Amino acid sequence: MNKNYLGGSFLFVLAIALIFTLLSAVDYDRISVPFSFKPINFLSDILSDKESETDVLLTENQAPENNIPTDSIANKNNSCPPGVKCIENFSGNQFPLERFFDKLNAAKRGETQVRIAWYGDSFTDADLLVSDLRDTLQSIYGGNGVGFVPITHEAAAFRKTIKHSFGGWKTSSIITNPKSNFLGINGHAYRPDSANYLQFGSSRNYKHTRKFDVFRLFYSSSYDAEARISLNDSIRETVSLARSQTPGMITLNHNHINKVKLSFPDSDDIVVYGASLEDSTGLYIDNFSIKGNSGIGLLAISDKNLSNFDSLLNYDLIVLQFGLNAVNSETRSFENYIKGMSQLIAKFRRTFPGTPILVMSVSDRSERRQGEYLTMQSIKGMVNAQMQIARDNKTLFWNLFEAMGGENSMAKFVAAKPPLANKDYTHLNFEGGKQLGLILARSIIHEEKKYTERRRDIVAN
Repeated sequence: MNKNYLGGSFLFVLAIALIFTLLSAVDYDRISVPFSFKPINFLSDILSDKESETDVLLTENQAPENNIPTDSIANKNNSCPPGVKCIENFSGNQFPLERFFDKLNAAKRGETQVRIAWYGDSFTDADLLVSDLRDTLQSIYGGNGVGFVPITHEAAAFRKTIKHSFGGWKTSSIITNPKSNFLGINGHAYRPDSANYLQFGSSRNYKHTRKFDVFRLFYSSSYDAEARISLNDSIRETVSLARSQTPGMITLNHNHINKVKLSFPDSDDIVVYGASLEDSTGLYIDNFSIKGNSGIGLLAISDKNLSNFDSLLNYDLIVLQFGLNAVNSETRSFENYIKGMSQLIAKFRRTFPGTPILVMSVSDRSERRQGEYLTMQSIKGMVNAQMQIARDNKTLFWNLFEAMGGENSMAKFVAAKPPLANKDYTHLNFEGGKQLGLILARSIIHEEKKYTERRRDIVAN
């Protein structure tokens, strides 16, 4: 008698189908083994991303209306040259960077400083991108040194623009202690203990980080205090810190500084905010990036402290580079983010009066779908939300997402030889930062040249 194997065959096929379905749900990135898996998606032919894409607020096909810039900074009739991603102008002012460009030209002549406040997140932590932008612009407009530096930093060992060591400090920030009244311009405050020490050294990794001539220290104290400071291991002095309830500053000038050591013998009730390594003229980009910051956390810094720091440092441009910490694969609405960032821009306009603001879009970021690394579905929504923030608040806008290469560019950065980004498919490495820093530098240089040519034509006529 012949046996009927049909039932057994059906069960076997069913078991195989179940196994492959389970394998489709495995997150292969979380498996740590010395070899790689080929992703399996048994359901890829019947699953589609289209439904979820239409849920995203402000997707590519729902960009804000009337978003054409008013200035030739990114005018459709004045296209950017190859390799340049133009700055878009929603300010309503035909020449929103007039004062900034005039000061750039004065800095080039060795007459003044130009200062940019760069507020960002982990994408530009450890001076990624900013380091190459700064060094390129300093080669044209002058300046040596990195500008503002924090007292402590968790990525200090990875920063290539400065040698930085410290110990004996208690750090507060907008992340750990947002209710503090002492938060400085970079969203931090630092209190020394009895064993405190601090050292800054120049770096030979960049042309303009090898020396500086001016050292500035920012602090507050309820009584007269002292700081012991050594320059280049040869000049040692005890510097008086006059009592100051608001951020105060001391300045030391010396030719060719390449190392600064500090300690605070009377550590009670002193708050130190940071230092600045610079020359008396040239361009400086103060990198205030904070890991985990969406941008809205900066609202915790008091208006008084921001205003006082601006009176000491005189900023000419503010850059807001955020978005990564306000978006994930589940993000569908950006209304609260738009509201919070609009409040931040209003705050900066109160505390940095007359200073133009440049909103940067989020970068590309990948997520794994159907066995591939693709642009996270909510990224385009965030880009357009940030464009709406710029339009609603009449600021400048620079599309970092498009400058990177647009959709799926992060996956291309990771796959590049050598790689330009890390395998978290979110953050750049130094090579990728260099590439994007140079793109932004070309954009600023292009806009400055156009402005200078317009001014020359006006004078000639």
